[in-house]
Parts: sequence; structure tokens; C-alpha cells
Amino acid sequence: MATSTPRKTSEATTHGRRTIAGWRANALQLQLTSDDLDLLENVITVVPILRIVVAIGREARKRGLTYPVSGVSGLQACLGTDRIILAGHRIDNDTIASVMPEGWFPIAHEGELLSRVHLALLRCEMEAYQLTPRPAFQPR
Repeated sequence: MATSTPRKTSEATTHGRRTIAGWRANALQLQLTSDDLDLLENVITVVPILRIVVAIGREARKRGLTYPVSGVSGLQACLGTDRIILAGHRIDNDTIASVMPEGWFPIAHEGELLSRVHLALLRCEMEAYQLTPRPAFQPR
């Protein structure tokens, strides 16, 4: 299997600024068109949690989230007092505070937000799994 040469990182990235271009730097480069939307729909269905990441990203855009986001309070301000439920995941101010540690901030751009949202969702799923009752096995 042939390997490709990684794309060059932008000058801003090499001087310590975290940019969306730097975040995408090692991703497979695709040239997508509107005709590919159905393909993207199918692909994100393969990993259902990515559909939630997309929904949260769209919501952040709709609400006008600006970057950098300096801390949890920036995300909470964007959400306001609203509560969003997506595929069993509750997103509210308390949830944001409990699953988005301060070490994940600042969030420099949308790509970092999406990465951290994905990690937070995985964290929630793991915590929920750990809390589910397990069958007790009785020795014969």
C-alpha cells in the first residue's frame, strides 16, 4: 500500500499558533462536492457518535460560538440555559462542566471543539457503561 506525503503545515502552525489548517494537516485530503453529501451521511452512520458531534458542531455555529474558547464558561454561555438531548446524550451546563476538563482549554478553533466534543461523548458513554448493572454469576 502506498503512503502519501503529509501536507505541509501552515507557517502559523509552525510558530506555535493552533490553526484549523494545522489540525487538518495529516488528514486524508478529499475534494468533496454537494453530490457527496449522501456519502457523508452514510459514513457518519457507520460511527453513530459522529452524528452527535456534527449536530453539536452545527448548534455551536448556529449560536455563534467564537474562538478561542477560554474555558467551560464560554461553552456554557453559548448554550445558555438550554438543554439539548441527542441520542441519549444530555448537553447542559452541568454536563459541560463535568465532562470538559479545564485542561482541554483554550479551544483555538472549530476542529479542536469537535475533537473535544468527541472525547467528551466517549467519556460519557464509558461512564454510563461502567454504571450499568452486570449479571451476577453463581457458582454451581
